[in-house]
Amino acid sequence: MWLKPNARPRSFTATQHYAVERMAFSWHARFRLAPLIALQVRDDYDEGEGSLTVSLLGKVMQRQRGPEVSAGEAMRYLAELPWVPHAMAHNSELRWRELDGGRVEVVAAGLDATAITLEFDSAGDVIRVSSPARMMRDGDVWTATPWGGEFADYRTFGSMRVPGRAEVYWQLPGGRFVYWRGEVTAASALEAPFGRPA
Repeated sequence: MWLKPNARPRSFTATQHYAVERMAFSWHARFRLAPLIALQVRDDYDEGEGSLTVSLLGKVMQRQRGPEVSAGEAMRYLAELPWVPHAMAHNSELRWRELDGGRVEVVAAGLDATAITLEFDSAGDVIRVSSPARMMRDGDVWTATPWGGEFADYRTFGSMRVPGRAEVYWQLPGGRFVYWRGEVTAASALEAPFGRPA
C-alpha cells in the first residue's frame, strides 16, 4: 500500500469478511512497524454506515465517518464483488444495468452515487472496475475523483473462483496513482451469517 504518490510502499496482511445477502463487509489489516508492534486498520460497512479506524497499541489514532466515508465504503463493496461472487446472485440490494462492450453497472439500491462499472473479459471474468467520481480526501477537503481497480490471476479456492491479484488506483491529474496492490492467499465461504469480526 502507498499512502501518497512516490511514497515508500507499506506491506500488510489482512482478513476480510463479506456479507452475501446484503451490503456489508469488514476488513482488518495489520501493518507491522516492529517485531511486536503493528498498526491496526479497520474498514467497515454495514446498515448504510461506513467507517475507517486506525489504532496503535489499543489506542485509536484516527477515525473517519460521515456521508463521504459511507458512500466510499459502499462503492468498495460493489467494486469487490469479484471476491464475493455469491453476492452477485443473492444480494437483493444490488441493482444491475447492462452497458455496451462487455460492461455492466451495479449500484446499491437507493444510492445512485455509488454506481460502479464492471468490465468482463471474453471468459466472463471481471477484469476491471471503475467509477468516475469516488470521493477522495485531502486534509479536510473531499473531491470527486476517478477511481478504479484491476483484477487478474483468477484462482479456485474450494467452491469459489476469484481473482488472485488486484490493484486499486486513483486517476489523478498527474496520472494513475496505484495505492493498493495485493494477493489473495486464501478464501472460503462461511456458514455463519456475516458479523463484524472482533
